[in-house]
Amino acid sequence: MIACVISHTNIMLKLWGRLNSLNVQKVVLALEEAGTPYERIDAGLHFGHNKTPEYLAKNPMGLVPLLEDNGFVLWESN
Repeated sequence: MIACVISHTNIMLKLWGRLNSLNVQKVVLALEEAGTPYERIDAGLHFGHNKTPEYLAKNPMGLVPLLEDNGFVLWESN
């Protein structure tokens, strides 16, 4: 199992998505390989979040993964 890397308290990068999504797994592997600190938030399917107005404002498709970095949002990041 892949664990989130948290090396300091001021993490800017957030990854929205569940670990059983292959597309999320690809992003996690890339972040881990690069040694990039991030916070992962479970979203999608039974975790929810991806159909809320706040999430849809960031990603109108309502899919995962979604990356947030200090105001920059990247969705459909497969």
